[in-house]
Amino acid sequence: MRKVVTTALALLMLTSAIGSVALTASAAEIAIQAEPSTDEPVPNEPFTVTVNLSNVGNGSADVTDIYVRDPSGAEYARAEDLGSLSTGGDLSVPVSVTLDETGRKRLTVNAVVQDSEGYTRVSYPVYVDVGQPDETSVSFANLDPVAGDEDSIQVTVANGDSSAISNVRLDVGGAADVEDSERVNASLAAGAQATYDYNVTFPAAGERMLTATVQYRTADGATRTATFERMVDVEEAEVDADLTATVAEVNGSSVIRTELTEYGNVDLTDVQLRAIVDGEVGQRALVSDVPAETTQQFRLNSTDIPAGELTLVAAYTAAGEEYTSNTTLDYNPRERSNIDLTGIEAIWTGSTVTLSGDAANLGSSDASSVLVSVANSDRISPTSPNGEYFVGSVESSEFATFELTADANQSVDSIPVEIRYSAGGEQFVRTVQMDISDSAAASQNGEAAASSGAGGNDEAGIPLMGIGIVLVVAVIGAVGLYWWRRQS
Repeated sequence: MRKVVTTALALLMLTSAIGSVALTASAAEIAIQAEPSTDEPVPNEPFTVTVNLSNVGNGSADVTDIYVRDPSGAEYARAEDLGSLSTGGDLSVPVSVTLDETGRKRLTVNAVVQDSEGYTRVSYPVYVDVGQPDETSVSFANLDPVAGDEDSIQVTVANGDSSAISNVRLDVGGAADVEDSERVNASLAAGAQATYDYNVTFPAAGERMLTATVQYRTADGATRTATFERMVDVEEAEVDADLTATVAEVNGSSVIRTELTEYGNVDLTDVQLRAIVDGEVGQRALVSDVPAETTQQFRLNSTDIPAGELTLVAAYTAAGEEYTSNTTLDYNPRERSNIDLTGIEAIWTGSTVTLSGDAANLGSSDASSVLVSVANSDRISPTSPNGEYFVGSVESSEFATFELTADANQSVDSIPVEIRYSAGGEQFVRTVQMDISDSAAASQNGEAAASSGAGGNDEAGIPLMGIGIVLVVAVIGAVGLYWWRRQS
């Protein structure tokens, strides 16, 4: 009895010494031990578990299977038909294991052997801590997102290893919509880092997860993947925009100054400004974006906008939705320059009409090189001495006189006059019709009256002549009578 106890105790001490678990068969006695190549593997990267088998019995056995499982029964590796183990023999079998989840894992290595008495299974536990690779790290910056609003953030990937890493791919995702989510860097030196800009949009407010996944190749050729998470507090979108407008004078010309202010926390993008008069769009312009809690100023050129009640409409996109803001003002622009002809008088001399008057500057800028001339038409043409007249410079709110002559049919009722001048560095030209209908009628009436007066004198010529002769005879008679009385 003591011999049996001694033998059993010796076997137990042998098993404890080599850290193995053994099941005894009548012919073979197999001891098993397993050693992982790393006790801190990384997700999705294979590591090796080396299984060592020893036959401490008196007979040989065939090793039919070696496999690795977790407590749930999931199998991670298997090797089959591995050969025989004779008495006192050893067998070392490496198997490859890949784990995809982080955390502490308990694996069981199993070996199945067959001897003269049948199949026997021996097992050995292996513990590993699956964690992220420690060569790289990722950090986030400018994280202040608003739901529905596109936000620009920065993501930095750093190489904390003592050797360079290559084929670096950074992919950003999670609960946000990311524009152009992947960035690639051929190599990242030891201790170096690279920062990338991303445009991200979180569809909903609240706490939302942002992820960054880095895939790279280490100096020893291993391809590794590390995922980093960041919980982000996404604010509710608040759109509060206001549009104002005023009329100002710039360089002697009226302009419309507008201000679009966003008091809310959302950027205003795709901004379009429209000027509407009497239901018609007089001018439109695409303008720059308005960031949250800022004001942008815009200016509309008033050239194409008529005077009257003006409505300004700003259309824009905020948090993925379309909005408009508007304001109205009484628009009465002052023209930069406006040479007009006033005080016109027309005098006819035969078929020649002489126009005289003032070239008045009704604009806000001085005008120079003012030239007025008679424009050719079917029944009107410029003639000497003043087919055209150089007025020169006319200051704002001042005037200068001119005189033009034209050959025209007296039946015309207007004379086309071309006005040319410069103001504010621009050239202006236009043609105006000068109404001379009253002057033509007066001229015709005057000629008719003159003709009528001449005809009356002819008709009265004979009676007047007779009266004259009678007066002459009377005078001679009186003189003769006076002389006769003196002689007598």
